[in-house]
Amino acid sequence: GLVIERASGSVLVVENTTRTQLARVEGLGDLSHASIVYSRDARYGFVFGRDGGLTKVDLLTAKIVGRIIQAGNSIGGAISQNGRLVAVSNYEPGGVKIFDSNTLELIAEIPTESKTVGLVDAPGNRFVFSLYDSGEIWIVDMSDPHTPKITKFENVGTQPYDGLISPDGRYYIAGLFGEDGMAMVDLWNVDKGPT
Repeated sequence: GLVIERASGSVLVVENTTRTQLARVEGLGDLSHASIVYSRDARYGFVFGRDGGLTKVDLLTAKIVGRIIQAGNSIGGAISQNGRLVAVSNYEPGGVKIFDSNTLELIAEIPTESKTVGLVDAPGNRFVFSLYDSGEIWIVDMSDPHTPKITKFENVGTQPYDGLISPDGRYYIAGLFGEDGMAMVDLWNVDKGPT
């Protein structure tokens, strides 16, 4: 696994059996509030930095194999169910960008005119995220990577923020920062709209 060292802009490669540090990888930029997702084979870690950096780290060689600055300020990401796409949620300039997980080539850009937060992967190579400023939840279907299909839910509540998906992939839930509540979308019955 990887452990974020936010103050130094580095990550530790660790193994959990004997709880030892195997290596340190440096040069990952601003890692305050950084997060990581792993490739489906667990060889690579994709680190989302607060400076808009997306860094691909090889856990076997303990080296950076790809790094791009894709926005001014990012807040996390997710990897698609098939492992081929990595999505990044952005504060500045907002929106979500989706990249090829092998090459980090830009596949799709989803502008939102809002900070995007709570990004998760969902079954069927979909991504779900919340729009903090406009109180919305969007589903992006990447079944065909060249033609993203977007489903939008408006007026889900004030400032949806942290998002999660249930273990069966059915429910997306966003905590509301601006009010005492949560918003939920049933991904198996999207026509019902948000609760």
